[in-house]
Amino acid sequence: MASGDPDAGLDVLDAPRERDEGAAALHHRGVAGVEEEPEAVGEDALRPERLLELAAGGLDVRPPRRARPHGRPVRGRRVVRPAGRSAHAHILPRVPTVGGGARALRVRSAVGVQVLFVLFGLVIAAFFPFFAPYLRSRGLRPEEIGGVLSVMAAARILANPVWGHLADTTLGRRSALRVGTALAAAFALLLFAVPDGLVPVATAAALLAGVGGALGPNIDAIALAHLGEERMERYGFIRAWESLSYAVATLVLGVVLDRVGVRWMLPAYAAGSLLVLAWSGALDRDPPARAERHGRLGAVGRVLRGSPRYRAFLAASLLLWTGFAAAWNFIALRIEDRGGGLATIGVGIALGGAVEVPVMLASSRLAARLGLRAVYLAGAAVYALGFLVWGLLSDPLLLSLSAALEGMGFGLLFTSGVAIVGKLVRPTLHATGLSLLGTVGFGIAQILGSLLGGFVYGRLGSAPVYAVASGLAWMAAAVAWFALDAPALRRPEPVRLPLAPEAAPPHGSEAG
Repeated sequence: MASGDPDAGLDVLDAPRERDEGAAALHHRGVAGVEEEPEAVGEDALRPERLLELAAGGLDVRPPRRARPHGRPVRGRRVVRPAGRSAHAHILPRVPTVGGGARALRVRSAVGVQVLFVLFGLVIAAFFPFFAPYLRSRGLRPEEIGGVLSVMAAARILANPVWGHLADTTLGRRSALRVGTALAAAFALLLFAVPDGLVPVATAAALLAGVGGALGPNIDAIALAHLGEERMERYGFIRAWESLSYAVATLVLGVVLDRVGVRWMLPAYAAGSLLVLAWSGALDRDPPARAERHGRLGAVGRVLRGSPRYRAFLAASLLLWTGFAAAWNFIALRIEDRGGGLATIGVGIALGGAVEVPVMLASSRLAARLGLRAVYLAGAAVYALGFLVWGLLSDPLLLSLSAALEGMGFGLLFTSGVAIVGKLVRPTLHATGLSLLGTVGFGIAQILGSLLGGFVYGRLGSAPVYAVASGLAWMAAAVAWFALDAPALRRPEPVRLPLAPEAAPPHGSEAG
C-alpha cells in the first residue's frame, strides 16, 4: 500500500485481537481514589497528543478494533511495514520522558536525572543548614529570625501552587525548572547584597523562597516521568543521590564557611543553582501534552477535585509536618539547654543526612515488596517515636545522635510521599500535585509548627513540645492508614485495568 504517511504500517491493526474503545474511557481509573471526568474516545482519543497523555498514565492505548490511527477503517488491506518493525509494534509517539523516551536514550536519561539530583543536593546543602546563622550574622535578633522564616513560609504558600500550575499547563517541567533556578541565583545574590536590616533582608528572603517551588517539585516530577507508572516506587534510588551529595556538601561547606564567613553561603547557593540550570539544558523538553481546560483555580483546582484520597493525604501531611516543625525547629535549643554546643548540633545534622541515603535505597525495595502505604506508615511511626525520644533524653550528645531517627523517618516519608502523589494524581498534573504537597508540608505546616512549638516551649518547657509533636505524628499515621487504603498503594503490583471481553491480553508487565 503506497502512502505518504511516514507512520503508515507502524500499527498493530493486524494483531489477532485488540482492546476496544472502552479501555480508553477507563484511563487512570485504576489508580485508587482518582475521580476523573469521562475521557474522550474514538477519533479524538487517537490524536497523538491524547495518546501521549494516556501512555504517560501507564495505559496500553493501542487503537480500537478495526480503526486506523486517524480514524480510517481497515478493510483487509495488506499492511506494509518498514524493515525491523514487528506486526505488533505500537503506533504511540515517543512518550515525553526526561530522556525523550526513545530506547537509545534510556541510559542517558537515567544519568541525566541522577546528576540533576546530585546537583540539587549541593543547592540544598548551601542554604538550609546555614541560613539561621547567616541571618544572625546580618544583625537580626532571634525573634526577627523567626519572623523572616515565617515570611518565607508564607511566600512558599502563595507561590508554590502557581509554579505547579505553570509547569503542568504552560511551561513544562524542564522550562519551569530553568526559570526557577535562574531566578533563585539572582535573588540569592540580591539577598547577599542588600544592606543589613529586617525589612530589606526579609523582602529579599521572601523573593528567594517564592521561587523555591519551581525547583524541588519539578525535579521530582521529572523523576516520576522518567520512572513511569510501573517503576514509581523506585524513586528512592534516585532521591538517595541528593541525600548523599547533601551530606557530603554540608560537611565541606561547614569547613569552608567557618574560614571565609557564613555570608558566602549565598554565592555558593547561587553557584549551585546555576549548575542545575546548566545541566537541565541537557534534558529534553517536556511541554504539556496538550492544552486542556482545568476550570476554577486551574491545575490546582483540577488536582484537588480529582482525587479525594489525595485531599486526605494532604490532611495527613499537614498533621505530620506540623509536628515535625515543632520538634525539629527547637532541637538545637534543647541540645544547648542541656549543655551541648554548635559542634554537637552539627554532628546530629550530618548524621541525619547520612542515614537518609541507605534508608532511601531501602525504601524502594520495601515499596516493591510491601507497597507504598506500608512504607509511609513506617516513616510516620519512626517520626512519632523519634520525637518522643527527643523529649525523654537529657544528654546533649545522645540527643544529637538521635537525629539519626529523623534521617530514617525522612527517608521513608519523602520517597514514599512523592511516589504516592504520582499514583493519586494524573501524570500531566504531577508538578502541581507535588507543589501542593510542598505548600502544605513546608509552608502551612512550618508556620503552624513553629508557632505551636514556640508557644509550648515558652510556657511548659521543651519536653512537652516533643510529646505534642509525637501525638501529631501518630494522628497523621491514623489519617494516612485510611487515606491510603487502596489497592494501588497497599500492594506493589501495578493496578490492572479491566478489559472488554474481546480485548487482547495485555502486553509486558500488565500480563497476568
